[in-house]
Amino acid sequence: MDGEIDLEVFTIAIIQLHNAFQQLNDNCSDVKESLDSSYENLKELSDSLESIINEEEINATEVEPFFTYSVKMFPEYKTQLANLENLDDDLNESVINLIEVFDKLHKIADEYFKNRGVTV
Repeated sequence: MDGEIDLEVFTIAIIQLHNAFQQLNDNCSDVKESLDSSYENLKELSDSLESIINEEEINATEVEPFFTYSVKMFPEYKTQLANLENLDDDLNESVINLIEVFDKLHKIADEYFKNRGVTV
């Protein structure tokens, strides 16, 4: 990736997350697969972001819009996930994993803005 955010991975992860929310509304049985796929893609993205922000030069025009989105939207996704009820243990584990990765992405974005002295 070399200093660039993989927006394709991010887009796929968010689509999978939205699919999972729809599947939960429709009581579909394969919702765990969508949640886990979203988690895997977001985890990959968070790992690459950690290396991107530790580089000497950062492409702010690419990073800042993504981090702004992260700070504003990820807490909403986290709240939606935290409010899910009546989940079996396997599904609950998938939700917890996603909440943790959203927390991590939010933390990375927050630290980026603090280091740059920018408030969002």
